Amino acid sequence: MNEPARSFEAKPATRADEPLLIGMVGPPGGGKTFSSLRLSVGMQAVRGGDIVVIDTEGGRARKYSDQFKFMHVDFQPPHRPDTFLDAIRSQLSRKPAVIIVDSMSDEHEGQGGYLEWHDEMVPRSGNNEWAAWAKPKAARKRLINGLLHIRVPLIFTFRAREKTQQRKKDNGRTEIVNIGWMPVAPLEIVHSLDLTCILPPRADGVPVWKSTQIGEDFIIKLPAFLKPLIDDGALNENTGRALAQWALGQTSPRSTEAEKARVEPEAAATPPCDQEAAASVARETAEQYCARWRAIIDAATNAAQLHKSWGSDKAARNRINWPDDDTFDKLKADVTKAIEFLKRDAPAGGAIPK
Repeated sequence: MNEPARSFEAKPATRADEPLLIGMVGPPGGGKTFSSLRLSVGMQAVRGGDIVVIDTEGGRARKYSDQFKFMHVDFQPPHRPDTFLDAIRSQLSRKPAVIIVDSMSDEHEGQGGYLEWHDEMVPRSGNNEWAAWAKPKAARKRLINGLLHIRVPLIFTFRAREKTQQRKKDNGRTEIVNIGWMPVAPLEIVHSLDLTCILPPRADGVPVWKSTQIGEDFIIKLPAFLKPLIDDGALNENTGRALAQWALGQTSPRSTEAEKARVEPEAAATPPCDQEAAASVARETAEQYCARWRAIIDAATNAAQLHKSWGSDKAARNRINWPDDDTFDKLKADVTKAIEFLKRDAPAGGAIPK
């Protein structure tokens, strides 16, 4: 049976009731729940409706009920991915100002969560470890796809652990490198968020938006279009108000003034005679950008050793016999396939397909 023809109409792009997904990453004591509630109060002033907290941690969020007024959902195990989506959708009919999920880390390692669900499925899958991932993985994909279509602002807290990596130095010795606070959550969820900050111990609600530690810098997300809405200090009600106005397509005085101060003086203060200086700043920024990503790649692939090998006399001699076009195209296709596998499908510690 043929499907009816579909129509695809192009319209001018405008912001109106956009999804807004925010992540708070940090260990206990950084102020994740408190900061989430402060942001929510500001959003409530713009949107109206209740603040809803979906609490996976045995009702711990209720300790803030003397300071904030909110509706509380006691989310008991099992903490399966699709159940998180059901819990969020169950609150949409009340047209809430914002929904906080505290903590989204239980989707991954909570009781009955993604990892435990896999363990339960192993004996049911004939002790096939790979087959046992099928249902948890499909449920997580449904969760992520569902979250991206919810128009109510969502704030997720994630527990974090300080992580290290082993890295080989140019002399062949191994060193232990601290890569910072990393969320207890899969990257596919964290990277689907619009805004992600780190709240380290005793942060008092003041987030980290830029880090020299490669792990943290990889997790933090502050897109240019949201930068004018973020203060340098603690996350607060004013920040929440500005974010809610942005998501609704409104132009807040704060965002207008911040954007004007960021763009117009820079353009006006750079006369033609200073173009060389401006170009120098641009080159410096590009170098810093490249250095940051080079550090990330080095940590992930031990690229320093690859660089050393590539620059050796033996490698130079081998490059004289560079492969022909057909061989090179096949090599490029294999590398592309491996990269896509790592980005999309590789489990922790999984091997790249041959």
